[in-house]
Amino acid sequence: MGHTAEYHSIVLKTYDVGEADRFCIVLTRERGKIAARARGVRKPKSRMGGSILPLQESMLSMHESSSGLSISGVSHMQDHASALSLPTFLHAQQATELLLSVLEDDHPVPDIFELMRQFLTACRTEETVQSLPFTVRILQTMGILPTQNSHQIFTHLSMPERELIETCAQHDWHTAHLPHENSRHLQALCNRILEQQTNWKMKAGSVASSMLLANYGA
Repeated sequence: MGHTAEYHSIVLKTYDVGEADRFCIVLTRERGKIAARARGVRKPKSRMGGSILPLQESMLSMHESSSGLSISGVSHMQDHASALSLPTFLHAQQATELLLSVLEDDHPVPDIFELMRQFLTACRTEETVQSLPFTVRILQTMGILPTQNSHQIFTHLSMPERELIETCAQHDWHTAHLPHENSRHLQALCNRILEQQTNWKMKAGSVASSMLLANYGA
């Protein structure tokens, strides 16, 4: 028979399937990253279609059966996409790419869910927001960013980069800002850690990552 439950969700990515369905990968507070099918939402008369798109925050009713999860209802909460400028939209896309790559399926991560909500809110309200502080904060939360006092790789970071790491460990982490030209070593470090943890090649920063790796070794 299956059962139905509600999940506080942020849509990370969608794929069109069939004639009118949409396959969705969502980040939920209750179950972490999960996938569900929304049937018929691409039809012109669908009331759910606009709420089941990337960067939409909603309460999703999902029915679970032997064939998987399907979205049966939506209570829309926040459109995080429409208010973004092009730069902040790109930062939000980078954050989404990060979560899709590092999170396990069906594993609750309420702290990371809240970080994503905070980051998307900052993207809507602060033009100077960057994806690097989000990446650093995620690595800190997951416990895979070495502490500055215990690892030699931090000797290659500039003082502003070290200060950004310290800021990211605090409540107002999303306000951290560092000019791109001054953050290449920290970005390369984060990319390298992610590649080692996930066997996934970051789309950006590969040249800078190689430069840093040459400095401190494998």
